[in-house]
Amino acid sequence: MNRSQAIMYLYPNANPTQDFIVQDNGAEPVLREGVDGRTRYEIRPLDEDETEYIEDVHYHYVVNFNRLIEGVDYDIVERGQYIAEWNLDEPQPTEVELVAAWAAYLESEANKPPELTETEQLRADNAALLLELVQTQARQDQAEQDQAALLLSLVEGGVL
Repeated sequence: MNRSQAIMYLYPNANPTQDFIVQDNGAEPVLREGVDGRTRYEIRPLDEDETEYIEDVHYHYVVNFNRLIEGVDYDIVERGQYIAEWNLDEPQPTEVELVAAWAAYLESEANKPPELTETEQLRADNAALLLELVQTQARQDQAEQDQAALLLSLVEGGVL
């Protein structure tokens, strides 16, 4: 399922670069329950007027996967597509709504008439022009017949 297409089907006026972001990070390592592989990294020391360390200002924790054992401490999991950012006023669609929208999108795409190639489009335009030409010629022939009938009636009436 393409989450971006499903969201665009649900909200056709949404801008996919500003209103929402769908992301797929590929295979990511995920820590198992109970494993703490965090390592504290210093960002900067305390200034003279500061008294205590603040997380993400003076230090931050990062998972050091080099110290962990795959299959014991963590697994590599394919998360797939997910909605990373949602800026629309409407509520974020659920998984069920996205699946239903994706199915409706596929059905609407399947029911669309196929787009014509350039050659087919030119043939269709040519056929339309030929039909218009035939109709114009028929109107012209009818006008000539009407003129001939009018001229004949004038001659028979003695006007000409």
